[in-house]
Amino acid sequence: MVNKKKILFVHQNFPGQYKHIYKSLVKKGFDVHSLSIKKYNGDGINNHYYELLSLSSENINQWAQEFEAKMIRADSALKKCLQMRDDGFYPDLIIGHPGWGETFFMKEVWPESKLLTYVEFYYKTINCDIDFDKAVIEDDLNLDFDKFYEFNKYKLAARNSPFLSTYALSDYLVSPTQFQKNLVPKSLRGNIEVIHDGIDTNILKPDPKVKVLVNGKKYSKSDKIITYVSRSLDPYRGFHIFMKAIPKILKENPDASIFIVGDDKTHGYGAKPKGDRNYKEIYYSKIKDQIKGDEDRLFFFGQVQYDLFIKLMQISSVHIYLSYPFVLSWSMLEAMSCGATIIGSNTGPVTEVIDDNINGLLVDFFDHNGISDNVSKVLKNRDKYKNLSTSARQTIIEKYDLKKVVLPLHLDLINRALK
Repeated sequence: MVNKKKILFVHQNFPGQYKHIYKSLVKKGFDVHSLSIKKYNGDGINNHYYELLSLSSENINQWAQEFEAKMIRADSALKKCLQMRDDGFYPDLIIGHPGWGETFFMKEVWPESKLLTYVEFYYKTINCDIDFDKAVIEDDLNLDFDKFYEFNKYKLAARNSPFLSTYALSDYLVSPTQFQKNLVPKSLRGNIEVIHDGIDTNILKPDPKVKVLVNGKKYSKSDKIITYVSRSLDPYRGFHIFMKAIPKILKENPDASIFIVGDDKTHGYGAKPKGDRNYKEIYYSKIKDQIKGDEDRLFFFGQVQYDLFIKLMQISSVHIYLSYPFVLSWSMLEAMSCGATIIGSNTGPVTEVIDDNINGLLVDFFDHNGISDNVSKVLKNRDKYKNLSTSARQTIIEKYDLKKVVLPLHLDLINRALK
């Protein structure tokens, strides 16, 4: 009897990015295991979970705080892995996300196992997210930018340290975009393969028959609908810039509606606003008087179920996607796959996917008038810009399709690692 190759996935919130990969490996007959802080019940997978064994120290050096938090997770995961090893478990391949520290000691526990590490975001301290939007720091958060930047560049340098250790020990590295790969120091880039997480184009596809009921009215693809989606309504995804564009969009398009999806209770990737107000309250208050009489055409959905998200993308006339130089959201690619016309910011990694006037329109991130002008241009000439949405979906099919493009690339990399 041939022994099955053993693969261990390590991710604090498993399955995360590995949902489709692990299922495919199970179907192919691999002995698949996962290690996470939460129990996960999935068909064909053996889930191992660990518990935190200690808490953060008081009065620790400010640059060591995040490192200690990762080492606490690393130590807790280590104890579980040693138990697994003592019980006879030896993985042929470990596939892990190092973001929370769990993978830090994997090579010490199983030195003969191959390690394939996910490279999500290496924090640059210049010409990237932390120094991109000075106005938010000074005007909205009421912080001194120079002091904010000086503190955070050291904080992020410290945050990167456990990543660098894991990257250096990894046999293989994989990153979802070229932009994210290029953030990593040059000495390590040669070992990184760019393979996206994948978009299921069979589910995320145009459907002209879809209707969405909102406040008693049914909306369809024939309506003029502008969509904006962000996990949190925060500056990193340009929420503040889009809000500035809304008054002009509503004024120039009296038959259009704006659908905003995202959790307004969380502050997202950047700094938390001061006081009791969240970002939605801060930025909505700045346009409230400008949209009097049009408020009934602006809808905040909050968090939505995935099936509703898909329907909203399917009826979208124009989808706005803005981002600091940061991780690319799946939502933009999902909107493209559903046939929405994209207006995106001319920032990496957006420009890696969007070619201006080919499969979408690009605008300067900070140009709220440019955003509103482009929205009006598309809404007033929908037939003229239909080719953009067609090309957008074709881009996803050719480069990001889950089953035909992405999964085969991931499986090829895994097979190479197992040889």
